[in-house]
Amino acid sequence: MRIALVGSRSFGDVVSVGPEILTRGGFEVRGIAPKERPLDASKMASIVAREGPDVIICGAEPVTANVLRASKRLRMVMKHGVGVDNIDLDAATSLGIPVANAPGTNTAAVADLAVATMLALIRRLCEATHATRTGRWDRFVGHELGEMTVGVVGTGRIGAQVIKRLRGFGPQILAYDVVQDSRLVAEHRVKYVSFERLLRESDIITLHVPLVEQTKKMFGRHEFQQMKKTAYLINAARGGLVDEEALHEYLETHKTAAAALDVFSTEPPRESPLLKLDNVLATPHIAAYTTEAMERMDRMCAETILNTFSGKSPPNILNPSTLPSFRP
Repeated sequence: MRIALVGSRSFGDVVSVGPEILTRGGFEVRGIAPKERPLDASKMASIVAREGPDVIICGAEPVTANVLRASKRLRMVMKHGVGVDNIDLDAATSLGIPVANAPGTNTAAVADLAVATMLALIRRLCEATHATRTGRWDRFVGHELGEMTVGVVGTGRIGAQVIKRLRGFGPQILAYDVVQDSRLVAEHRVKYVSFERLLRESDIITLHVPLVEQTKKMFGRHEFQQMKKTAYLINAARGGLVDEEALHEYLETHKTAAAALDVFSTEPPRESPLLKLDNVLATPHIAAYTTEAMERMDRMCAETILNTFSGKSPPNILNPSTLPSFRP
């Protein structure tokens, strides 16, 4: 029987459709025990060597070249999610191992959370809730989203959905992306501007770009110096997009600025000084965590695995050059 090793914490946890599909398709689905977490590259390689899987279904844990070589039976890596910055794609390709992700499955969920955290920040909901629970009855003065300028960095699937949700609130929307979407301009009155102008003019900046070499720490001291002293930063993409030390300095200096962070450079961020700031709304990487998104994601992962092992060429294989020589 083929073995699917599940590193992702959420595959099969919220809904059961993914493991059920794989089991019907002849796979034994094996999870990783909580006592073995957190998973660094060394521990992950050890587990893969021990379990000998045919497929790894991974979350955010590192899938390095050593991990890929640890099982002689390994034929595929399936990302339970979209971003694959934790997977050595070059190594997988050189080893003839297809890598796939689940694009579009969590788009709505992440877009919803981005807009929700914008509203939470500008209406000071966390402060108001805490004050009320402690017996205070303070009047917290916030802002109206429709009177603000929102800068959207990255207008791919998720960024575009954020823009569509924002239109009903009526803010001015600025956008920055290396590839511009003319439909967003025509249908949603989006204005593409330079990165520098977006930093200067936005009241809220929301990040929706992948973590690649060009985007690592794209928000550092220089960028924060250009932003308004009252700006709000939303990051539900990848923690590595932001220089967290520079963000801490910015938020500590400008008390009326704030950030909503669903992702961190190290997760869980137990030692992060950002967690000690009152103007940080921190959540535990839950942007994709809706029942609906998990059902779509689990199903796509399971079906992609079965289709690949049956000799098909799913469109979400990220290194399709490995498929002609794929041996189930």
